[in-house]
Amino acid sequence: MGRTYRTIGINLKAMPLGESDRLLSVFSRDRGLLKLVAPHSRSFRSKLGGRVDLFVVNDLFISPGRNLDRILQAETVATYQGLNSHLTTLTAAQYLGEVVLYQVQPQQPHPTLFDWLCATLDQLQGVSSRAALALLVRGLCGILRLGGIAPQWYQCHDSSCKITVPAADTDWRVGFSFASGGVFTIKAQHTVGNDSLAGISGDRQLTASEVRLGQWLAMPTTQSLARDEFLTQAEAYPLSVWLSLERVLRQYLQFHLEQTLRVPPLLDSCFSPVAVSQP
Repeated sequence: MGRTYRTIGINLKAMPLGESDRLLSVFSRDRGLLKLVAPHSRSFRSKLGGRVDLFVVNDLFISPGRNLDRILQAETVATYQGLNSHLTTLTAAQYLGEVVLYQVQPQQPHPTLFDWLCATLDQLQGVSSRAALALLVRGLCGILRLGGIAPQWYQCHDSSCKITVPAADTDWRVGFSFASGGVFTIKAQHTVGNDSLAGISGDRQLTASEVRLGQWLAMPTTQSLARDEFLTQAEAYPLSVWLSLERVLRQYLQFHLEQTLRVPPLLDSCFSPVAVSQP
């Protein structure tokens, strides 16, 4: 058995273990994904208390075990309690956490992704449903970029020709390929209906507004905007376009992760006709 070690990590998943323990999935800044036992953390008198809650960042002291390492001590570094102020912000946080869990691996540090996740969770605190959706989509774009699988929005992946989006919303469409990871010019024989492509499994058609939003989000300057400035500029795009692009990115993520994401359907209920009328 090795020596005790220390790391900074954020709790992304928890499940009961035994009579009083919890098994935590922790994204560590310098050690990647960790599966840790939080001993007696389900006990009323647990010393760990709220430190084992989701989205709490802790400075952890850990003892290596034969099968699972155990938390000896946890000192809270950051919490994101404002996520609980609205169902949409909490769902967006859980969505991001689920995607990150599929992205990170044990013993593979990803400090840039760790910092991006924490920054996005911080920005989500206390915002409206519309703002939470925009921040979520920007967060997903950042995760894709840091994972090396960001879609190509500016040129056709088939011909490498530049994609020029018309200024006004028209019947103009381009295709979006999950397999190739980007947009492409649609040939006449592929056009079927409004959002499908004949003979091309898993591809979608995108409108001018959707591509314009995708291109804006892909810009480094957009990725680095402060929250308030980002949300101000995000108002230029209708809610329907944000919802449509989120669904495209959801399908794209599931294609590349080869996993069906469980949290995103909860987001749909947040933006049902009744929920959309709420702030």
